[in-house]
Amino acid sequence: MYGVWSSLLVEIFGMVLTGLTIKLMDDALDVEFDKSVGRHTLSVRLGRACLPYGLLLFGVAMALAPSVALALFLASYAIGMGHDLSEKMPTRLPGWLESILAICLALWLSGPQTTAWAVFVMIMIQLLDDLMDVHHDRRSGQTNWAIRAGVVEATLLLFISALAAILLAPLRTAEVIVAIPIVHIVMALLVGIRWRERREPN
Repeated sequence: MYGVWSSLLVEIFGMVLTGLTIKLMDDALDVEFDKSVGRHTLSVRLGRACLPYGLLLFGVAMALAPSVALALFLASYAIGMGHDLSEKMPTRLPGWLESILAICLALWLSGPQTTAWAVFVMIMIQLLDDLMDVHHDRRSGQTNWAIRAGVVEATLLLFISALAAILLAPLRTAEVIVAIPIVHIVMALLVGIRWRERREPN
């Protein structure tokens, strides 16, 4: 029994580190906009140190939960690129093609079931994050899935993605649900703000 709980905690810790890596990468991509609107993210605070710290976090995550960490990271990359499918990436490839390549890598390295689970989990997390930020993004002129599709539609897709993730891997989905608030709390503590300050008033 102890061995089971120990392996679960290790995998959750790997998920938390992967989530921190993804958040750090996402903040790094938005650092110029965040600076312009006065938003104090961890990437704004760290500056050029984002890259080594991000690599360190992901390296430890891969050591703890290699298959899951890699699948979640590649799925997050694919979902992130999907925000603008036609945009040209630094590789000169369109966003949709980079998303497909990321999914193919995940299928090859983590397997089809883990990859499918990771994609549904990342869609779930992205939609949850977008729904929480919908008022702030509207005011700042940004767009997200909830704004594009509509709040009701995004909420429905959130539940569908969550159900699909649960059907594919119920235990790992539960681990992700535990890991999500830990990631946000750690990020808030590192930035030096309170978690509740993240939300904008209605």
